[in-house]
Amino acid sequence: MKREATVIEVNGRLVAEVVRTEACQQCRACQFGQTESILVELPKGNFHPGDRVELTLEEGRFARASLLAYALPVLLLFVGLLAAAFLNFPEIWQAACALAGLGLGLLIIKILEPRLRRLRPEARPCEKKEE
Repeated sequence: MKREATVIEVNGRLVAEVVRTEACQQCRACQFGQTESILVELPKGNFHPGDRVELTLEEGRFARASLLAYALPVLLLFVGLLAAAFLNFPEIWQAACALAGLGLGLLIIKILEPRLRRLRPEARPCEKKEE
């Protein structure tokens, strides 16, 4: 996955501002479809406000990050629900166990957040096009 972005300064930090595409505007399934742009932390490098950068993320990294972020909480939600159903808990406790599983999945993601930062896109300056 490749996207072009502009380096801007926000609160004293340099970040890449990615403007959403028309396809993202139509979908609205994620945060990116709901805002005009999204800010991406830049890795250490020689960047200046106004620079154009190309953000790249390997397909495998993108798939792993998406799978972890979305599938793990949902999987644990169903594990909690099925475990409670298997133990013949009343429906209210089945719902509570399902929510506890979802919460556990979100907690695991929060704990793994420092490791997940390695899945961030790589940034490199765009080649200047001759006019």
